[in-house]
Amino acid sequence: MKQENESLVERDQSKQENVSQSDFKQDEKVTEALKQAEADIEQDPDLNNEPDPADDLDEGELARLEGEE
Repeated sequence: MKQENESLVERDQSKQENVSQSDFKQDEKVTEALKQAEADIEQDPDLNNEPDPADDLDEGELARLEGEE
């Protein structure tokens, strides 16, 4: 009986180690995906928050702005 309990404890510890390693690998994948998503958002003009100087200009103001460049 004692040997059987020790075997169960060892098996349980082994499972915990495997789960911890699996969680770590999953966390790495999530972190990489988050970094890639943030980089993609920065590159997408529809998603980044930096205003364009031409935003909110009427046609005349926009023509003057384009003429200055």
